Amino acid sequence: MDVHYTWIGPPPTDRQRDIAEPKLLAARVGSGVKIYFWCLDAQVAAYTRDFAAHPNVTVRGMQAFLAGATKTAYRWYYWYKESDDWAVAAMTDILDWGLALATPPSYRAFVKDAWSLFLMYTWGGYVLDAGVGPHGGGAFALPEPKAFMGPSLTQDDALMMRRFTLSRLAGWQAQGDVTFNEARADEVCEAMHYGAADDGEGETCPQLEVWMLASPRYSKGAWAALKQYCVVWKEMQQNNELVSVTAPQVFRYLIAGSVYNGLTHGHNGALPRTSLWFCQSGQNGTVEVPVLKLRKTYHGSSAH
Repeated sequence: MDVHYTWIGPPPTDRQRDIAEPKLLAARVGSGVKIYFWCLDAQVAAYTRDFAAHPNVTVRGMQAFLAGATKTAYRWYYWYKESDDWAVAAMTDILDWGLALATPPSYRAFVKDAWSLFLMYTWGGYVLDAGVGPHGGGAFALPEPKAFMGPSLTQDDALMMRRFTLSRLAGWQAQGDVTFNEARADEVCEAMHYGAADDGEGETCPQLEVWMLASPRYSKGAWAALKQYCVVWKEMQQNNELVSVTAPQVFRYLIAGSVYNGLTHGHNGALPRTSLWFCQSGQNGTVEVPVLKLRKTYHGSSAH
């Protein structure tokens, strides 16, 4: 099984922000877990030196991987009769945009969100923010994910989501419906020049987080999450709305809505509680996932 970390940009001065937790995890997991640390091609050599003492960590360059993937399609997705080349092409466009001079460096956090969904669909395993690592003593093991999963800060419903069909995008998207936070659905649609969101069904769910995800490779849930993110991003690109005063807020709600779509895909709008890890507050502003013995420490974005 594979675990993925990502850092987009030069290594920070405070190495607690990028490599401390991956190193701790590498020392705790068993021989059956392989850790991949993804970075820009220019930083591969530096990060390879950083992880030299950890043979179960492989450093990979994002640009080189995508360039190689474009030459060979991953496979045909038999549920939807669609080539996986769309995922590689979309992720390449998003990464190129994130690294462009006209794009603020802070927007690389949104590139990392897309990259996490891309890895969940095309690779599988776990994706962890750089601030997520093992916590507590005793035996430590990450179970093989059987479905697309994510963490939640609450067990009770705390968010209202709206599910509706983007009629003029349905053919491009193929799955037919999208999900956005009820309070921000119109803002996301406005960024696509779609106008107001269509009327749809309201659904409630716990407080979802996106700093950790898990999925089997090629799961329907990961596909739905990645597809929604790419659909909206493409529409924003075509309408020159990727960089604006409101774009960061749109992207933050886009990733949450995309993950929710993935978690509920194939369940008639219901969110299986078995697809959530329920978290609890830890010390010094941390969040713990007791069932996995993982802890999230907030250092800020892992994209700079």
